[in-house]
Amino acid sequence: MSSQTEQRAKLQRSYEKHLEQMVPAETELLIDLPLFAGIPEKARPKVIEKVRKYIFVGRYARGEDVLREGEYSDSAFYIISGSVEVILAAFQDGTTPSPARVRGGAHSSSGERKGARPEAATMVGQASASNTLILSVVPATIVPGKRTIIEAEDIFGEISAISRYPISATVRAESALCVLQIRLPGLRMLLATSKEFKSFFNERYRERSLAQHLQQVELFANLPLSFILELKARAELVSFEPGEVVVQERTPADSFYLVRGGYLKLSTHVGSSELAVTYLRKGDHFGAAALLLEEQWPFTLQALDHVQLIKLSRDDFARIRSHSDVEASLWSETTERLKLRGAIRRDPVSSEYIQMAMETGLIHGDSVLLIDLSTCTRCDECVRGCADAHQGEPRFVREGQKYRNWLIPVACYQCTDPVCMMDCPTGAISRSVGTLEVTINEATCIGCTNCANRCPWDNIIMTERDEKRPDGKPVEVATKCDLCLDRPEGPACVQMCPQGSAVRIAFKDMDRVTKTLA
Repeated sequence: MSSQTEQRAKLQRSYEKHLEQMVPAETELLIDLPLFAGIPEKARPKVIEKVRKYIFVGRYARGEDVLREGEYSDSAFYIISGSVEVILAAFQDGTTPSPARVRGGAHSSSGERKGARPEAATMVGQASASNTLILSVVPATIVPGKRTIIEAEDIFGEISAISRYPISATVRAESALCVLQIRLPGLRMLLATSKEFKSFFNERYRERSLAQHLQQVELFANLPLSFILELKARAELVSFEPGEVVVQERTPADSFYLVRGGYLKLSTHVGSSELAVTYLRKGDHFGAAALLLEEQWPFTLQALDHVQLIKLSRDDFARIRSHSDVEASLWSETTERLKLRGAIRRDPVSSEYIQMAMETGLIHGDSVLLIDLSTCTRCDECVRGCADAHQGEPRFVREGQKYRNWLIPVACYQCTDPVCMMDCPTGAISRSVGTLEVTINEATCIGCTNCANRCPWDNIIMTERDEKRPDGKPVEVATKCDLCLDRPEGPACVQMCPQGSAVRIAFKDMDRVTKTLA
């Protein structure tokens, strides 16, 4: 047996042991926990029975990791007994983490890459991080040089679960530990049925992370910490279900909102139609146009999925805009959005591009491969180039959805919120903080299919290897597009297309999307 096979078998056994440890929670255990005390007594058994299928009891020995820094999880953990230590790798040597920098060929202009055709300069879409909020900073509870302990009847992991942020620190059992692992659907049920739990949940977020989130929004980057702390104390935390309207066009406006999780559709009413203008995601803000111009809401905003917002009052907005650099940014953003609205009103057909992107899920993509079928000769140079860059194995399939003359192949979108990374048992699928590429480390992939099953667009493929598992079955590993991360020339699919038919686009850049698709 090869060393890689032995390593994979060891990881597989560890995963199976973990699955055995996570047992469904019994009603008798849950009903008396303080966690559920906020649910009315008569309704409690019924609610617990519904939510129970999303709750598991986990036991960990001292020193075992419950969560690992940089990974993604869709679960919150409530401590029944024992305690955990919160460990941030960047502080192990006494240093403070510095902002992550973008790496990889996909982030440079195609025209600057060695071997690229001159006309390739506009072919690779780059993800804009200007308004994208990434939580990978130090939790407020961590103090350099001091241990951070979370004890019984407290919760951790909830921010990553509800807002799909990468886990900001490793959480390790400090003693023999018993926890409830509450999967995201169960977490949302509890937030909807218990005011006390929702208050507990929101206050933990306010206490631990809200100030850091505000500081990471580009708009607030240069505001004094004292002012940020004032906003933290006064901000209202609100959430909306998919399809729910947050604000209605032409109604009175009195608030400013920051998006901390989820996607929203921004639209305008023209005649009898509601036309999509753009979309917002975490780190974006809205409300400035109405408050700056002292008018009614110029747009309707609707939740596309589960959305979490930070709501600030008109008075707080006035204090925010009193800072000259902030006001300039607000006016710039307002002007751009009103121009977008004007363009949509003049040419309603152009709204279909953003509407298509929202309906298909392409808004999640920071680097989506598109092929222009009107110029594509089906020569398959894109597929061959991809195969050559990956030891003879292409990482995408030249098939998929079609929109007008454009093909959307089966290729990873490098999503802003990569759900494929949720609960990878070995940490094989990952994204370095601040980068674009979601990658899979084949050596530590055990073929559990979690990532492939989670991808909403089936862009991850399970591939057999010339290797046998201990039970004699062939080893399968997950494979996907990694934007040719180790290739100096960048993504081969784009660079090798002789017709210039293959392009990559970040669907945050709707100006470029519209120009390309039109």
